[in-house]
Amino acid sequence: MLTYQPNDLPLLPTQVIGSHGVPGWIWIVRDAVAAGKMGPFDIDEALKDATRLAIIDMEEAGVDIISDGEMQRADFTWHFHGKVHGLEPQEFARRLGYPGPDQLDAFRAVAPLTVPNGYGHAEEFRYARTLTDKPLISPIQSPVTQAFRIDPGTVYKNKTEIAWALVPFINQELKDVVAAGCTHVQFDEPAYWIADGGPEEMVEIFNACVEGVEATIGFHLCFGNFRGRPATSHRSFAVFAPHFKDLHVDVLHIEFANRNMYEVELWEQYGGDKILCAGVIDVKGRSLEPVDVVADRIRTCLRHCAPDKLWLAPDCGFSQTPRFLANEKMRVMVEAAAMVRSEIG
Repeated sequence: MLTYQPNDLPLLPTQVIGSHGVPGWIWIVRDAVAAGKMGPFDIDEALKDATRLAIIDMEEAGVDIISDGEMQRADFTWHFHGKVHGLEPQEFARRLGYPGPDQLDAFRAVAPLTVPNGYGHAEEFRYARTLTDKPLISPIQSPVTQAFRIDPGTVYKNKTEIAWALVPFINQELKDVVAAGCTHVQFDEPAYWIADGGPEEMVEIFNACVEGVEATIGFHLCFGNFRGRPATSHRSFAVFAPHFKDLHVDVLHIEFANRNMYEVELWEQYGGDKILCAGVIDVKGRSLEPVDVVADRIRTCLRHCAPDKLWLAPDCGFSQTPRFLANEKMRVMVEAAAMVRSEIG
């Protein structure tokens, strides 16, 4: 259910996807942790300082819907899998050459999966809520994306069965973060294509995750951003688009900017009454887009989506983008939104 009231947000509101550009000193912290030079208190202090900084950056840029920058999560993959019991790490086979998705630390199921202590989203949200009064999203990695990095071993038949095994834990996590005061949750899904049952089963998995969750529900559909590169060679959501209507979601976020607004016209046919949160900032591009370029992307979206149904965002999170550039890209997004908003009147 959409929890925002008509006056809560401006026309063409802006939001972040979740992660923020990591401060340079966090890399020093990571090295110190690996060397055993920091205790739990030190680590917690550093991550909370980074969270505070991320929120300040988003507020100063003028973004309407912000996050905690996901700074309290050590890593997009490890944060979630590290909470899951029944996994063991696997060594990746290729260690030489340019890093790629095949060199992400992967896992094997060695026992039925459980998440006895939850994923920690409620605690993250409570802390972030003390730092800002702005609308605040809580992003969570989907069970399909979590399953993408898990070898079924002899415990499960396939990755889809792993995803289903994680559904009840994610559903409870969402209910816990809503109970902590969160009114806007978001699924991050760069691996939707791996569901054995195709788009239909992907929809079933997602809807099971959000059953009984009383909040604005967002669904971030992208094509991966590991090391600033896509995970797929053919980046199209055309096969999934006819199933948008079946998703129990209020806001559907789609990566467009990096794909030169490819397939935005499909929204006119398949968007229905949902809100389109369009990716108008290219997080994979290492240069800063001019305001006019981003404004043109927004105008392109408006040819296929009503103004009151259009939100604006980067294509993906900023975890692979230098912090200084992430800040500038947010500023440009906000300025472009204001420019087009003034044209609408």
